[in-house]
Amino acid sequence: MLGGLQRREEGCLSVPGFFEEVERAERIRVSALDKLGNAQIFEAKGLLSVCIQHECDHLEGRLFVDYLSTLKRGQIRKKLAKLARA
Repeated sequence: MLGGLQRREEGCLSVPGFFEEVERAERIRVSALDKLGNAQIFEAKGLLSVCIQHECDHLEGRLFVDYLSTLKRGQIRKKLAKLARA
């Protein structure tokens, strides 16, 4: 994180039909490997920063709903269970 936070509405195909505001870093610095295996460092801000953080969370086994309150997560779980039974 390079400073500042932002709140944006997020959704995910892993949790279809649900959208909630999530707080994430406004600006980030990312270290990655390109397709040739060379180390690359770049910075991102705004929506691109949110997208990168969202996708990196998937690599760590996290979903955007993990950032929500326990109450909100419970509500979403109940709705998903109801949809699965339908």
